[in-house]
Amino acid sequence: MPRRMPRFDRALSNQAQLAAAIVRAGEITHVSGGPALRKEWSIIRLESLYELAYLKVFAAWEMYLEAIFYRSLCGYVSTAGQESLVRGPFFPDLAAAESAVLAGRSYVLWHNPQHVIDRCRQYFKSGVPGCPCIQETTISSNLTRLVDLASIRHRIVHDQTDAKRKCDIATLHIAGRTYLSSRPGRFLRDWDRSVAPHRRWLEVTIAELTALIGQIV
Repeated sequence: MPRRMPRFDRALSNQAQLAAAIVRAGEITHVSGGPALRKEWSIIRLESLYELAYLKVFAAWEMYLEAIFYRSLCGYVSTAGQESLVRGPFFPDLAAAESAVLAGRSYVLWHNPQHVIDRCRQYFKSGVPGCPCIQETTISSNLTRLVDLASIRHRIVHDQTDAKRKCDIATLHIAGRTYLSSRPGRFLRDWDRSVAPHRRWLEVTIAELTALIGQIV
């Protein structure tokens, strides 16, 4: 009997809740901690805290994408079904699946959604009646958003002009504006006022990543 895909969506949800709790603690300290603590927890430091929280959740998103991919190569079944390999039987274990994907490299990247789609097409059948690739379909359907979310991640860890430009494009798509110095923390701490009650963009973005993992486990 095929093995069941672990509930990585719940694990990512736990990570997201922890990240939200960390920034919430920072905000509470900033507001009610007294002058000395407010000075220590300046706005710029709070924004950095939002960036750290987002980066931790996005790193978990990458980790669980990788974990799901390798398990799919071994025939694990998700709630949406079982992937079909392009060729050959399922791999006998996770080590064999990982070794095949790495092909002698130390690692492969998972933050770029197009790279993940290309990897899916290399190993899983897609576009075949009765054999849709669950991971490819999910990521392809949300490609623009995932590119934007990856650009925010990229801006946190890189300071090049290209990273700033792509972060500006991402925040324009998501929030309808750019932010001073292309700082992702300023965006993540800002409010999504299109919903009631308003939510910080950090909450919105990490909730989206959690929901997407839920579609492929």
